[in-house]
Amino acid sequence: MVEKRVILILVAHADDTEFFAGGTIARLASEGWEIYEVITTDNRRGSFDLPSNKLIKQSEKEAREAGRILGKKEVIFLRYPDGMLRDYPINELREKYIKLIRKYQPRIVFTFDPWTPFEPHPDHQVVATSAVEAISFSHNPKFYPAHFKQGLKPHLVPEIYYFAKSPIYANTVIDITNFIDKKISALCAHDSQMKLTIDELKMSLKAIGIAPKTAKGLDRNNYKGVIELMVRIYAEGIGKKAGYKYGEEFRYELAGGEIVKAVKEMGLE
Repeated sequence: MVEKRVILILVAHADDTEFFAGGTIARLASEGWEIYEVITTDNRRGSFDLPSNKLIKQSEKEAREAGRILGKKEVIFLRYPDGMLRDYPINELREKYIKLIRKYQPRIVFTFDPWTPFEPHPDHQVVATSAVEAISFSHNPKFYPAHFKQGLKPHLVPEIYYFAKSPIYANTVIDITNFIDKKISALCAHDSQMKLTIDELKMSLKAIGIAPKTAKGLDRNNYKGVIELMVRIYAEGIGKKAGYKYGEEFRYELAGGEIVKAVKEMGLE
């Protein structure tokens, strides 16, 4: 029996995957992987000017287009209120993630690293904790046995790629040189979020006293050049660590961790 090559991505916001792993996802999709993305919040606070009800619909449309560009098979929306995940019991989200893991039976999960410091966004923190608990328990039939009445089966996730804003524990760099353009295009598909990125960048420059002339060049309606420059500079810095032109970095973890590694080294597999 040929194992299905399935990837499940667990993120908080519509553009998280593209920022942290867009090039890697595009590369894996090109290699034939079946990719499902779970966006946990509704992105209602991802703009300073658009009404929330309009923004929710627009961000979902943008996320589907970004998914098409990268080659994702499906984008799933859980629609929790943006910025408010801490208002919900963490076990509630954990159960939803476990159910999705059991449904899609992924070989690989991509998500936020719960142990990396300096992550200011509470939604990222909640997703990270819920995801790692879901990965830890999805194979255990004593957790949420009601799932099995729906035809689902326990599933142990073999591989995890964790990403982070400050990836100090990263141990793997993926070469995305041939996919950097797709990463940029997918990011720019998130029009509402890219405009917010420019708005916040201009606010930051003003707050630290950068000359208005510099900030004036940041046009929220013509952001692609700035976004492309930022992405290329960052990806180039990561790529250099492993001898690539452009890269993305992760903390890669294999199921069983050091025990599995020891078994392999002893030739007992």
